[in-house]
Amino acid sequence: MSDDRIFDVQNVTLRFGGVVSLNDVSLHQDRGEILAVIGPNGAGKTSLFNSLTGVYQPQEGVITFVGRDGKPISIIGKKPHKVSGAGVARTFQASRMFSALTTFENVKIGAESHRGFGAVGAMVKGPVTRRGERASDAKTVELLDFVGLRAKANTLSASLSYGDRRRLEIARGLATNPQVLLLDEPAAGTNPSEKLGLANLIRKVRDDMGVSILLIEHDMKLVMSLAERLYVLNFGSVIAQGTPAEVRSNPDVIEAYLGSSAEEMEGQT
Repeated sequence: MSDDRIFDVQNVTLRFGGVVSLNDVSLHQDRGEILAVIGPNGAGKTSLFNSLTGVYQPQEGVITFVGRDGKPISIIGKKPHKVSGAGVARTFQASRMFSALTTFENVKIGAESHRGFGAVGAMVKGPVTRRGERASDAKTVELLDFVGLRAKANTLSASLSYGDRRRLEIARGLATNPQVLLLDEPAAGTNPSEKLGLANLIRKVRDDMGVSILLIEHDMKLVMSLAERLYVLNFGSVIAQGTPAEVRSNPDVIEAYLGSSAEEMEGQT
């Protein structure tokens, strides 16, 4: 593994009153890595994502993000829009698309969110704003083509299939020019064919765009085929880490998945 880390999480604890959602969690992600976080429902996976993106503020520990310029920044204490601006994008388990807008319009919103024209620039529509809009349009078309949705640019997002909605969410995340993309249950609601297409797209995002991938996913077959390394959470704590082969045969992981055998774990959906 490379020493070039994009995320470094050290001893993070997150509490809600008397409930401990994350308990002394430490993990790291190398730049360019496809990393997965798995675990049973309620294990703390989404709490971890929310902590990495500034939505939650852990009471203890350190979360460091290192951008392309090599300068580390502390995530804890930063607002979500600041974390996004630093190069961290995410999708959500429950779709957060603008259902009444087209596929093109949804991605363009992401492309324009980082341009910073301000309210005055948006109203005046001066040369700089117009050039920015043309650039946003071009980037939107490029991303729709990249995820395989260019032919559906004018389709209302509400009418897309589950698989296409997931592709749209990835395109919208990429529109913010991230360095790392956090995917929360990207395969939820998709059929086997759509899952295969999403897996190929996720690899393409990493390989062609150089974007690191961090994903939460319950489909163990998909995770084991995609991730180069995994962390396993249970009751808010890391109980295992390693390669897919190492994690699949770890007895603590098997126990956390209610006694499933390694073969049954791999076949879960």
